[in-house]
Amino acid sequence: MLNIVLLCQYGASTGLVAEKISEAAKKRGIEATVNAYSVSEAGKVIPTADIVLLGPQVRFHQKNLEKAYGEYGVPITAMQATDYGRMNGEGILDTVLTVLDKSKGAL
Repeated sequence: MLNIVLLCQYGASTGLVAEKISEAAKKRGIEATVNAYSVSEAGKVIPTADIVLLGPQVRFHQKNLEKAYGEYGVPITAMQATDYGRMNGEGILDTVLTVLDKSKGAL
């Protein structure tokens, strides 16, 4: 089961994007949980995540989050603003799979 965590300012608008990613995963036969949280909850959710996606409005937190939670080895990446704005679950899922594939190769 893939645990995809989305972080945004408050966790509200990204909740809709999470639903689209979940639908895309289901269509592809990928078992995944996709949840959105406020960036202030990062410390509680990053340790159990397989990947963390940042909403465009909080992408500036990426380096600080990587520094603070790098010990967990969880890839943290920003969602493309166009995919986020269009609620393109398929495109965001493609990004998830690409990032996870690259991170496994780095191990």
